[in-house]
Amino acid sequence: MATTSTSMSFTRSHAKKTLGAVDYLQKPEFPHGMLPTGKDIIQNMLYLLRPKQAGQAQRSRVDAAQLVAELLQEHWLFCNLYTIHTRHIKNHILKLYGDTCLIQTRKSRQNDNFIKRVAAFSEKSERTGTYFEVGN
Repeated sequence: MATTSTSMSFTRSHAKKTLGAVDYLQKPEFPHGMLPTGKDIIQNMLYLLRPKQAGQAQRSRVDAAQLVAELLQEHWLFCNLYTIHTRHIKNHILKLYGDTCLIQTRKSRQNDNFIKRVAAFSEKSERTGTYFEVGN
């Protein structure tokens, strides 16, 4: 009989992105019973952009953002919240994911300014729903 290990090892199929002290793991769905944060949206985008999840060809950012926007809108309707149009949600998601990708993660670029930007980004991404308010 084969034994299974209780510790979770990260392989290419469980890719993660680390910004500062915060790990962004790929997750297929939003947390149940809670409103998703910016971090949850980024993790869902990472999951959808994996080549294995898209089939033979890799999914584009726009297609993944459209899927996340539809999931997010459905989640909001389930929580009985007023939603904005799916196209606007998609644009907010693309901006959020683009901001995530713009943060340099190379060791040679990690200076004091990097630490400040990562801390501000992590704090903002932990808040619930702030990316979709008017004026942000």
